[in-house]
Amino acid sequence: MNPDQIRLALWDCITRDLHLSTPSKSILLVIANYTDPRSSRANIPISLLVLKCNLQQSELSRLLPPLEACHWIESSRFLSDAGHRLRLYNLSPQLWQRALRGSTGLPEP
Repeated sequence: MNPDQIRLALWDCITRDLHLSTPSKSILLVIANYTDPRSSRANIPISLLVLKCNLQQSELSRLLPPLEACHWIESSRFLSDAGHRLRLYNLSPQLWQRALRGSTGLPEP
């Protein structure tokens, strides 16, 4: 699959297959939009999600843990140059596999 086809498969899976709230789907779609299809990584900080999802950080902080617990996203912690801890978000390998195979084998949250 070429990068455009991969991105379309992700969008299709998120919008059609996942039974999630609109804000949760919005989070996944923003991460998908910033994901490099070749590396399957986006490394999105919460500040970009606040900006692009039009949600408050408190709302995102409430929505992200269930998405991670259900294996739709994963996060990594990094130390910035300024010494601050950053949490970066990516779509999970399970979501990638589900999108690329076009099936509904994973449990819904």
